[in-house]
Amino acid sequence: MKKLCTFPLVLLSSIVFSQYSISEIPQDGYLKDFDIAVDIIQKQHPNPYRFHSKEIIAKKIDSLRNIVKKDPSYISLLMNNPTRIIGDGHSSFSADSNYFENILSSLHFFPLQIYVQNGQLFVNGSNPYAIEVGSEIMEINGISSKELLQAVPKAADGNIKVEDIDVSFYIPFILKNRTNDFSLRYKTSSGEQKTMKVKGIKYPRFYYESRHSVLPVDLISENAGIYGYTIDSDTYYLSVKSFSYDESFFYERLKKYFQEIKDLKIKNLILDIRNNPGGAISNVPLLYSFIANDKTFNNEYKYGTKVVDINYNDHLVDPQTNRYYSDKDIADQNNFMRQRFDKAEKGDYYFGNSRLDNTYIKSYPRDGAFFDGKIVLLINNRTFSAATYFASLFQSEKRGAIVGKETGSCSNFTTAAWFLTYRLPHTKSTISIPRTEIFFNSDDKENVANCKGVIPDHTVNTQFFLQSLKEHKDPDLEYSLTLFSK
Repeated sequence: MKKLCTFPLVLLSSIVFSQYSISEIPQDGYLKDFDIAVDIIQKQHPNPYRFHSKEIIAKKIDSLRNIVKKDPSYISLLMNNPTRIIGDGHSSFSADSNYFENILSSLHFFPLQIYVQNGQLFVNGSNPYAIEVGSEIMEINGISSKELLQAVPKAADGNIKVEDIDVSFYIPFILKNRTNDFSLRYKTSSGEQKTMKVKGIKYPRFYYESRHSVLPVDLISENAGIYGYTIDSDTYYLSVKSFSYDESFFYERLKKYFQEIKDLKIKNLILDIRNNPGGAISNVPLLYSFIANDKTFNNEYKYGTKVVDINYNDHLVDPQTNRYYSDKDIADQNNFMRQRFDKAEKGDYYFGNSRLDNTYIKSYPRDGAFFDGKIVLLINNRTFSAATYFASLFQSEKRGAIVGKETGSCSNFTTAAWFLTYRLPHTKSTISIPRTEIFFNSDDKENVANCKGVIPDHTVNTQFFLQSLKEHKDPDLEYSLTLFSK
């Protein structure tokens, strides 16, 4: 289940741009693209009213539309796009990188890296202003930390509260008056409140600073995707940052690490799926097979949708080639879905049939190299999609303790798979819509009402977090080590 990132995350990984100018975009182009995006969501999303009624969605859309109408600009459209209000963390609205170069080069970014913990904003790295790491930011340019958190766009299902966000990046987008300087009010570790004016930095410097913040500590696993090492003679750390791998490669890598764990006679395992955006759902039970308690375990999920055909044909592109879809492409897509989804006897849903996924195994066997010791699972708000399903499976099987923050997608279902991407004609921004919902663990597929992420058993308190931050240690990992001795 591929999760597409929102506009800033895409651009943080790409610093090379072509020369385009947003001055080319007609003034009414922003509102026109907003309206097209709304039309796409209403006609193409597999269940746009899952979390809010049509009336509530209409009011929210009108509110966002009025903002874009009063401030017709690229930033205004990105910050107030209609995917924000449907409660689907997989639907995304992304900037065209060519136009976005103009925006990035015109802005001054906040010069301090920020980490959010328990609703508070903390300085997350060294800086030329001698503001100590762990100082709490109370206010920036008259906007409180609470208001800043509320203004930042968040990718999450339903109404899940998210704080794993890049606040520093968004600050110049949130401020109504673009500025080269920032007035900061903050509180030191001793409790003393101070004010200071700090100078904004340009995007290349900001990008550099973002790679030198304290957290996350383990950048190797962020880069490698699957990475493991011993912490001590009894404890092993294994990070899995994606499920988007070929099954053969995924198994090969996991087998290597779990064989090492067996050879070393490891007793404790910290399994880290923080910042894992998901991927192939078939890889979820594959990973779990290495830690399963029993010889087999229940692996159950089902795809469903209310929209089996492509109902919005215009502006549809292949995200890999940027080529617009032909009539034949659309016919092929429709045929694929019609062959693999059948209308339910009751209700509005089409559900996936046996042709849909030949990798599906309900009663999944445990792997021969399985680990049967103690396990702590690390999760956060960026644990998403298929990764949330893994956390849900881990929790339902009572395999061990979970540390961190609530997952960003629902523990019992999510939207994903077979994304449709539309390039809007005036701003060249793209809107990506998943074609199905996926239901986990025999949930009532027609009447799923509640959306909660996987809730951790333990959340690190602020005092423990700050102590770890100042020591340049991973707070969740450090806390997990204390659980093995209990």
